[in-house]
Amino acid sequence: MRFVMMLSEEPMVRAFGWSLLHFVWEGALVAGLLAVALKVMRERSAQVRYGVACGSLALMAVLPLATFGYLVMTSRGDEHAALSFAGQRMPVMGLAAGFSGTDSWVGEMVGALDRALPWILAAWMVGVILFLGRLNVGLVVARRMKSLGTLAVSVELQRAFLQLNARLGITRPVRLAHSALVQVPVVIGWLRPVVLIPVGCLTGLSAIQIEAIFAHELAHIRRHDYLVSVMQSVVEAVLFYQPAVWWVSKQVRREREDCCDDLAVSVSGDSLAYAKALSLLEVQRSTYPAVNLGANGGALVMRIKRLLGYEEAPAFSQLAGMTLLAVMVAGIALGVGTLARGQSAVKEKLAAEQAAGPRQAIPTVYQKWVDEDVLWIITPDERAKFLKLENNDERDEFIKRFWESRNVGAAADGQNAYRAEYYGRLAYANQHFAGGGPGWKSDRGRIYIMYGRPDSIDSHPSGGNGEVKPWEVWHYKAIEEHSLAVQGSDGESVAKKDVDMRFIDTCSCGIFRLQAWPK
Repeated sequence: MRFVMMLSEEPMVRAFGWSLLHFVWEGALVAGLLAVALKVMRERSAQVRYGVACGSLALMAVLPLATFGYLVMTSRGDEHAALSFAGQRMPVMGLAAGFSGTDSWVGEMVGALDRALPWILAAWMVGVILFLGRLNVGLVVARRMKSLGTLAVSVELQRAFLQLNARLGITRPVRLAHSALVQVPVVIGWLRPVVLIPVGCLTGLSAIQIEAIFAHELAHIRRHDYLVSVMQSVVEAVLFYQPAVWWVSKQVRREREDCCDDLAVSVSGDSLAYAKALSLLEVQRSTYPAVNLGANGGALVMRIKRLLGYEEAPAFSQLAGMTLLAVMVAGIALGVGTLARGQSAVKEKLAAEQAAGPRQAIPTVYQKWVDEDVLWIITPDERAKFLKLENNDERDEFIKRFWESRNVGAAADGQNAYRAEYYGRLAYANQHFAGGGPGWKSDRGRIYIMYGRPDSIDSHPSGGNGEVKPWEVWHYKAIEEHSLAVQGSDGESVAKKDVDMRFIDTCSCGIFRLQAWPK
C-alpha cells in the first residue's frame, strides 16, 4: 500500500485515477443515453439495437482513455490540472489543501476523493486482477471443455449440421459434439469453433426445431460472437466498479441472442416451434447445475417471450440507481429526469395493457394437459392447433381425437388402451423417477413415457467396472421413433431394434441423465 501511495503522487498516475473517478458519471450518462435509444428503437431490428449497444460499450471503453488524455494535456508544469464543472474551476489532481472552493459541497467531495485516491487505486487494481483472473480461468476451462467429456453425435445429426453450415456460408471448419458439462447448446472458440450440445437435450425435438437450434449456434460463429464476447469480458474486468458497464454489457448479450434467434427463425420458418424448443432447454437447464461458457448469453425465458410476441416493461430501476450515483459524484441532476422517464414509461405500459384488455387464457386443466400430460408425444403442429381453440368443447373434442388417432386396433368396448397405458407410464414415472423434480421431467421418466418399460435394465447404483458415478443401461428389443430420432416430429415412424439407453448420475444425487441418443 505504501508503494501505491507513493506512486499515486505521480501526475500521470493521479490523472489516471481521476479518469477512473470521472468515468462513474460518464458511464452513467452513456447508459442513460443507451436506455433512451433502446426504448425509441423498440420496433427496429435486433441487429440495429445490437450495433447501438456495442457502440455504447465501446464508447465506455474509450472514455477513460480520452479523459486521461485531456487531464494530462491540460496540466501545466507544477500547476494542477483543472476541470470546469458547474461554473467552477476545480483542481482534479491537486491536494485538498490546494482547493479553493471548500465552501462548496462539491469541493468538499472532490477534496475527500483526492485524499482517498491511493486507496481507490489500490482497490481498483485488486478488482482488475481478480476479474481478469476469473476471465483467464474461464478461457482455460472453455478450452478444456472442447475435448473433455465430449461424445460424438449421430451420423444423421452430423449430416444435418454440415448441410446447414454450408447454407449459412461458413467456410471455417466447425465441430459438433455432445457434452456433459454444458446446460444449453454453446459455441466455444473463434479460430476453431466447437458447438457443444448437452447430452440428451435434443430428445423430444422435431427436425425443424433441431435445425433452428443449430442455426442459432452457427449464427454466433458467422458473426464472430465468441471473440466479441471475450473483448466484452475484458471491458467488464477493467471497468468492473461501474454498474452501468454491466448493464450495457447485459444489453449487448441480450441483443446478440435476439439477432441469432431471428436468423434461426428465418431458417426454420416456425417461431412457435423454436420457442417450444427453447422452453424444453430451459426445463432441462433448471434441473441441474453446469458450466456455461462461450459466445452465448441471455435468459432463455426472455428470449421465449420475445419469440411469442410478449412485450416487457422497460427496466429503468437499475438505470435510476446508477444515475443517482452519478449525481453524488458529479453534482448534476440526472437522477430526477431519468426517474421521471422511468415512471412515465411504466405508466404508459400499464395504460396500454389496460386499453388492450385482458388476454383470454386457457383453463388450467387444458394448459396442464398440453404442457405436462402429453408434452413428450404431442407434435408441434398439434400443439399449435390446440392452443388456437376458442372454447372447451373444441378442446374436449381435440383431446378425444388425439387419443383415438394413437389407439391402434381399438377395442370393441370403446376403451382406449393406448390412453390407459400412457397414463400408467406417466404415473409410474412420477412415482419412481422424481429425483430433483417431477418424474415426468426427468430423462428416465421421459424415455419411460415415450417407449414404455424396457425389456431389461443393467443397473449399477454404486458405479463399478471403473465407473465412479452410478449408471444404468435400459435395453429395448424394439422401439418406434420418428425421423432424426426425435419424438414428436412430423416424419414417418421408424422401427429400431436392440436399442440401449445409457443414464449416468453425474452428481451422485439420484438424478440420472441420458448420455447420448441411441444409435
